[in-house]
Amino acid sequence: MVSTVGAVHWLRGAEAPRPADAPPVLPVVARPPAEQPRVGLATDTHLDKTPPRKTVGLDLIRSGWTYNCMECHKLITARWHYDRPMVEHQAVKLEHGNNRFCLNCHHPKNRSAFVDYDGAEIAQKDAVQLCAKCHGTTHRDWQAGVHGRQNGFWKADAGEKTRLSCIQCHDPHHPKFAEQKPLAPLRYPPRGANAPAGNPATAKAKH
Repeated sequence: MVSTVGAVHWLRGAEAPRPADAPPVLPVVARPPAEQPRVGLATDTHLDKTPPRKTVGLDLIRSGWTYNCMECHKLITARWHYDRPMVEHQAVKLEHGNNRFCLNCHHPKNRSAFVDYDGAEIAQKDAVQLCAKCHGTTHRDWQAGVHGRQNGFWKADAGEKTRLSCIQCHDPHHPKFAEQKPLAPLRYPPRGANAPAGNPATAKAKH
């Protein structure tokens, strides 16, 4: 919901008049949270449940206002190829295998939803079903609990558990994780048990 409290006060004269050359005062709007599964249980207080990636919903925040996808795309005909650069999606770098076009995943008529193989809509909160279209074996492993991250009980009948969705770890436009610099190797203390023979600290202790 967009906040217009500041604008209403200004219109009513509750605030001092602004100079003619002053920029307009626009409301500050927080991006709506993406519809994704919970990241953990209330009992997991001993765990860091922060998802590896912060998901963003299918909404646009511009100049203090929230726009639904279809507010713009109802005027834009769905096409596989565009002969002019996109304006609002410059930050999207699509590097996802053979999915070179937006309509591989986004519904051609309802941009606030994803698309299945048969043209049916996939809701934003069910993005896992979209990924399962191509990543069947990974989706099977995810369902079995051997891919991705879960919180809660491993034993199914012992209690509740939660499971992160695909896009809470992977960027759907660039799902490959960036390379990370490895940590430095362990350094054993001089009297460490079973210290490697080539450890400089061990060699120094012998002399």
